[in-house]
Amino acid sequence: MSPISTEPFWQDLRRQLPYPLRPASLVVMGVLSLGHAADFVPVVGIVLQLVVWIALYRYAFDCLRSSADGQTGPPRAQFVLDDSSGWALVWLQTIFFTANLIGFLGFGLIGGIPVAIALSLALPGAIMTLAIDESLAQALNPAAWRAIFVRIGRPYIVIATLQFLFNVLTRYAGSVSIPTVPPLVTLVGLYFVAHYLVVLSFHLMGQLIWQNHEALGHEPESVRALRRANAGPDDEVLEEVEELVRDGDPQVARELIAHHLLSNVGSEVLHIEYRKLLALSGQLESQLSHGRDWIGTLLAQGNDRRAADVARECLTLDPAFELSSPDQVARVAAKAAAENWTAVALKLVSGFHRRYPKHRDIPRNYLLAARLLADRMGKVGEARALLDQLRRGYPDHPLAADIATYRSTLDTAETSTTRVAG
Repeated sequence: MSPISTEPFWQDLRRQLPYPLRPASLVVMGVLSLGHAADFVPVVGIVLQLVVWIALYRYAFDCLRSSADGQTGPPRAQFVLDDSSGWALVWLQTIFFTANLIGFLGFGLIGGIPVAIALSLALPGAIMTLAIDESLAQALNPAAWRAIFVRIGRPYIVIATLQFLFNVLTRYAGSVSIPTVPPLVTLVGLYFVAHYLVVLSFHLMGQLIWQNHEALGHEPESVRALRRANAGPDDEVLEEVEELVRDGDPQVARELIAHHLLSNVGSEVLHIEYRKLLALSGQLESQLSHGRDWIGTLLAQGNDRRAADVARECLTLDPAFELSSPDQVARVAAKAAAENWTAVALKLVSGFHRRYPKHRDIPRNYLLAARLLADRMGKVGEARALLDQLRRGYPDHPLAADIATYRSTLDTAETSTTRVAG
């Protein structure tokens, strides 16, 4: 399958909504929704309901892990009894449910509501931590939830809201009645909607992990595959690093890679592992510094696309990120534009004339910016103003003719559009 979109899901929500309705998950949700008919069966129904919820959560967790690896579609149902992560999720949900119940029993309805809201906010962080670390103890660590929230930001609130809506819906699903509609049909239908919300919210959590995998310290399957495919001269160092991490000494592992990179170019896999360790330890400035150095190495190797990709990662971590040399900006920005990473290209050239007022690439960078503003963002007025500044400030520059030609092209296009409209 192809990787999922890197766009924030709230900008692409329409495309995300059908995810649970694809055949693999639709079958699971349909069958499990029918299982809720057990509500009408005394005693035995309680056990069957428990089985249904366990099966649903374990499948939803599979969806989360699949999406965290960059897959676009839901996985087939594989309810493996010895899946320790799946059972850890069941225990995690049980602990949160128990804490919620204790909140209402101990503080009453009024006092229990804030507890329920707090738990709803914390639950996505706990689930995502479990998916990343595969440790129930770590998933119950409030510091881990906070780290997830800080690194993801606003999208986390959307996920938590979906979780809260699901809790409300399932709480009242069994008591809702619709005139002229048989109670069984109403019950199954409402639980189907609840299952849809569960699968969708878990998919979105997985997508957020995949989009922020470097900041969260998660290694997607695609990265692991790259590491295996690119096995080479750094294998010995990587093996030692992996052993140190397993032994609980990531700091020494990080220092080992840093020392190795001082005298070696280092493979892409080694650089990725180093950035992962930096992210795990929260060393943002070191991640950005390494990004600058690695971009220089990649450009020297002629790997402009990967250099632009690393610049994109660094700008995600810090929108104020700058390359180590002004001479690199035009080249990296041009490649980012060629890859349709418009925002990355514009961020790289933004303010270039203020930082380097005498640099020869000012016209080149801002001509690129004008093209992106007009052709891709429809901001023709801003593009014309930028081109006019270039024409006044650099009349003898080698790109002066290109600037004038593109300025004339914008005027011609506007005139043609006005005539058609008239």
